[in-house]
Amino acid sequence: MASAHGIHVGNSSACLASFTNGAAAVIANDAGDRVTPAIIALNGAEWEIGLPAKSGNASSKSIIKHNKRLMNSDFNEEDLAYVEASSSCRIQNDEKLVYEFETSETTLYSNPDNIAMKIYAKLFTIASHSMSNEGDLKLVLAAPLHWSNTSRDRLVKCAELAGFDVLQVISEPAAALLAYNLEEITENTNVLVYRLGGSTCDVSIVKVSRGFVIVEKNIFCSDLGGQCLTKDLADYIAQEFRQKWKLDPQESRRAMAKLLHHADNCKHVLSTLNSAHVFIESLLDGVDWSQNVSRARFENIIQSKLSAFIEPAQKLIESFDEPITKIVLCGGSMKIPKLQSAVANLLPEAEVLSGISPDEVFAVGCAREAGLLLDVPEFSLKDLNMEVEFLVKEIYMKFLDQTVQLFKEGTPPFTQNIQNIETADNIKNFNVTLHESPDSEEFANETFNVESLNKPFTLKATLQQSKVLIQVE
Repeated sequence: MASAHGIHVGNSSACLASFTNGAAAVIANDAGDRVTPAIIALNGAEWEIGLPAKSGNASSKSIIKHNKRLMNSDFNEEDLAYVEASSSCRIQNDEKLVYEFETSETTLYSNPDNIAMKIYAKLFTIASHSMSNEGDLKLVLAAPLHWSNTSRDRLVKCAELAGFDVLQVISEPAAALLAYNLEEITENTNVLVYRLGGSTCDVSIVKVSRGFVIVEKNIFCSDLGGQCLTKDLADYIAQEFRQKWKLDPQESRRAMAKLLHHADNCKHVLSTLNSAHVFIESLLDGVDWSQNVSRARFENIIQSKLSAFIEPAQKLIESFDEPITKIVLCGGSMKIPKLQSAVANLLPEAEVLSGISPDEVFAVGCAREAGLLLDVPEFSLKDLNMEVEFLVKEIYMKFLDQTVQLFKEGTPPFTQNIQNIETADNIKNFNVTLHESPDSEEFANETFNVESLNKPFTLKATLQQSKVLIQVE
């Protein structure tokens, strides 16, 4: 018996969900956590994945973080520098990109695909242990909207090497809408999908139209993420420590690594509680540090950063001339209440969907898609990744003395536009012309005899693969 699963692996964390009995649910890992850190470390001769790699004595490990950035086949020097700065292993980028994991016991070489495969293998083990019966583990993956087919294929290969049977790769905005069943909305609806992860930010406006999910606009920021807030909190704790003990943790790389780890944990606690306790053993020169941080204090620390986080969404909303009625929040950093409020205040009339934890949204959407695919066994799954030719230019229609926009750029095939036409009762012929802009020359025209039709009559235009079909009735 095949089981349906969804996975989203981000730069900072990974989440696994399954679809059973008509609902998607997140599967906890062996530590009981619903989200697994996307971190791998070589400790001696032993690989550690997830929480063990993140915690413990970091100085004795060779650690790689943010591997997903280098899974993108179109990564740049900025991505490479970011991964290298946040990790403790060397990265060679000559003919091929190679990680050099060096510990006191051994030196091993790996690459981004092998690291991704180890993360998927960890999730495969978790999924296998959660199943009551043996069977194939069918999987749907989420990938960033801007990734190429080559990058997506690398994800598929890694997941399949780990043991999964991959059905499909969908975009992250599509997964977000599937998580909340928004693709079932019958009327045209515009949705703002705001994702803030550990190191990157994605904002999309997605139109749901008659079952189609169309990304209208998107902004991707590679330098905006929750780690900016973690760093601010760590700097605040370092300042408090310095004022009391006259010792500066910022002068020690080891002390700052500890501080960042505990600040990150503190940030996650403050997403759900009003205060968090920070205890760091031997922060610097053998001195322990203990401190309570309130949510109000944390919000005051990050206040200066809010405008930078809001700016991409603000730009997108201002450039979009239609109403946006729903907001979906995604990514682990969007668990912070202050950030949720800031995004919601951009569209006071819109409904904020928050029934699913933001760091679980993509995995839940993928699991639901996998369940839907397994419900249609007669459908050829090989056809799911076929390329579709979307409209690359706008099409306008002129009739009588009117000009209307028939189809917008990016409209999918077989979309229909229906117009009710008011004419005089004695009119016999009705002429229609099609244009690429209101002022351009016509590229098609057609004349209909409407003498026998009841007035007003209906004009129906259907966008087909290579033409526009116009009918009157």
